[in-house]
Amino acid sequence: MNSDHCLAAEPTARQRATNARPIPSKILRFLPGEPLLHWALAGPFVLLYLSAGLLLLFYGEPYPRHFHDAFAIVHRAFGVLLIVLPPLALVLGSADHRIHFENMREGWTWNAADIRWLLLFPKNAVNPKIELPEQGKFNAAEKLNFMMVSTFYPLYIVTGIMVWMPGVAIFAYLAHYAMAAAGVPLVLGHIFMATVNPSTRVGLSGMFTGWVDRGWARHHYRRWYRKHFEFLEIVHGLSVQLKQPAYVLCNSCAQVQTFPSWGHLIEHSFQVEPLVCPSCESPIRLVRNGEEGQVAGVIKEHLQTVGETVPIEVRGSVVA
Repeated sequence: MNSDHCLAAEPTARQRATNARPIPSKILRFLPGEPLLHWALAGPFVLLYLSAGLLLLFYGEPYPRHFHDAFAIVHRAFGVLLIVLPPLALVLGSADHRIHFENMREGWTWNAADIRWLLLFPKNAVNPKIELPEQGKFNAAEKLNFMMVSTFYPLYIVTGIMVWMPGVAIFAYLAHYAMAAAGVPLVLGHIFMATVNPSTRVGLSGMFTGWVDRGWARHHYRRWYRKHFEFLEIVHGLSVQLKQPAYVLCNSCAQVQTFPSWGHLIEHSFQVEPLVCPSCESPIRLVRNGEEGQVAGVIKEHLQTVGETVPIEVRGSVVA
């Protein structure tokens, strides 16, 4: 078989597309227990802010203060939800308890890229051409929100209970409202990014299903994506190439031979039967750039750097 015949047998783009199994467009970003805990915290927090706003709105209501008193009862009810729902979510999602510790560590771990992200993000919002530093599972703004919630959560509960206890709890009252005021920008910013901002609201579905768009996750959480999913893309691409016909240039007879697949070459390296050139029956060893190597590694390097349609060079000797 000559080289012209070999190259004529090269699969067409349509055939390769048909054989190639597309990589899934969605990836799992959150385990079931993560959205459950998120909404167990986010729901009561938002309701508490809304009811607190109504309390302030009707603070000067003349007696009898029907609306103010009604909203005060509602605010207390939402406070009970904030106390009850997060522990309940942890119990219901106990199978994913380890991920919560990992998220806690991630949320409180900062580096120079996070600081740069915070400084550049306002400019990026105006000019998308400004590139933001790579982020892990959470970006810097989400980390700030995470730190606020995990710090204020127990303090909200303690000061809130003290405020509603008999007597004047002026220090608890001031601390309670100071924390609420400090959290307003973070809460509003989080809601804006999740529901309004076009580039980030795409990920809101992940807080319901756990699944997000692959391209979106790769763009916004590059460091996290590289750690957990980029290798799978490489493996997927390589697995497609391994199924294509393999072309081998024999140095013994200078003929280009066609083998069923690149995977076939790897399989032969682990069998008793040696790999031979069909034309001259010479045992062969695969080489790359003039250096001998393990068959699987040599083929992998060849496919990733040259491609599956270019013949790989072989040397006349026994396969290792």
